Amino acid sequence: MTQLEYFDPSEGGRPLNFMLIYPAVPAATAAPFKIFMSVNLHLHKDAPVVSDGLKHPLVMFSHGAGGNGSLYAWFGEYLASRGYLVAMVYHFRANTYDSSALYVRNRIWQRPRDLSLIISHLLEDQVWGPQIDPSRIGVAGHSQGGFTSLWIGGATVNPDLFLQYQRGWKDNEMVPAYIRGEMKLDAELARGVRDDRVQAVFAMAPGDIQGFGMDEAGLRQMTIPAYLIVGAGDTTTPLNENAGFAAKYIPHAQLDVLPGAVGHEIFDNECDKIGRDNYPESCNDAPGVDRAKLHSYIGETALKFFDLNLHVRRDGKK
Repeated sequence: MTQLEYFDPSEGGRPLNFMLIYPAVPAATAAPFKIFMSVNLHLHKDAPVVSDGLKHPLVMFSHGAGGNGSLYAWFGEYLASRGYLVAMVYHFRANTYDSSALYVRNRIWQRPRDLSLIISHLLEDQVWGPQIDPSRIGVAGHSQGGFTSLWIGGATVNPDLFLQYQRGWKDNEMVPAYIRGEMKLDAELARGVRDDRVQAVFAMAPGDIQGFGMDEAGLRQMTIPAYLIVGAGDTTTPLNENAGFAAKYIPHAQLDVLPGAVGHEIFDNECDKIGRDNYPESCNDAPGVDRAKLHSYIGETALKFFDLNLHVRRDGKK
């Protein structure tokens, strides 16, 4: 893995940060990298990229509201160890380390634009561009990131419903006045965020589908393959109102419901003791739920989905 940063010149140099997880060559100089509060990862910082002469598929990953890309490093590792480059994005002013309701709740249209900008930067990068096959690009995401993945994949929001959503936060007096003062009621920037380079979408517990303004007509606009996966016990983005609703109207969608008491945070990394003690709701699963086992299933499912829809062959040819 390596940490990268680009800048968006159209917005005064707004930083675009992400963790890139990639197929690597073991090297004595590459130090093991510890993700805070996480276990059962096998990352090495700045290890040499594998020299196989192939262009690799790219998957962009969009995190949940107020989260960050590193929380899903297990997913990046799973795909990277099988030939993918995976960019785990830290959305601008909407991540764990720098979060504001201005971006998490008002300017959510910035999320798909972040992904598109980073795709462009990576393809133009002298080091990473030659490693990427520009015809094989997918997007994955969790929660608000799952919504983002559907959005950049072609589903659209109803402008009137999106304005209603924005107005709800601008009028929310629990939000400090100085932040509400910066919130705009504008649906124009929420239009046209589809990126034609994205060929497949893997959405984990996506939400808030209807709350953000994605209705039946908007979901029907998504023409690329989509795989939606959610826990049956998810109370944060409940199945029927979110993944189930979206899968009903997206033309080429598959819905996968993980049975039992599987909750919303099952898609995060496995936690160490610090995580379990300090963030029990995110780290501790219901009795009988095996996060490691589910990660193996989710990873293999995502791999098969992207391999199929990005036309990746497993016979040594890509």
